Amino acid sequence: MNEQSNVGPSGAKKAIIDALRHRAKKARFITELAATLARSHIGVEQMEQALSELQAEGIVMIRDHFCADPHLEGVDLRIATLAESADGADPQMSAIREIDNAWDKWLADYLANHRCG
Repeated sequence: MNEQSNVGPSGAKKAIIDALRHRAKKARFITELAATLARSHIGVEQMEQALSELQAEGIVMIRDHFCADPHLEGVDLRIATLAESADGADPQMSAIREIDNAWDKWLADYLANHRCG
């Protein structure tokens, strides 16, 4: 489905910030974020543009990850979070910590449950 969004660039940026804040400021996979934003009729291209702007402004941090499993080839493993200070810590370090925690948890769950046949 290719619906046009009625949400402008600033609305898309606000929706991203709200979505990231909604999970107690926890990091989210970009694919999760896209699914959440799709409910508000914000498409992938609009999300990517808004994310790029938010990252350039230092509001959001995005990190890409890699898993050598051939089943994950071509899967978007980027994770995003707000670059905000946690308990007075440096905002970038707090964001890196949140992203690393999300990745470590996901990877442990994936490896514990994935069976190649």
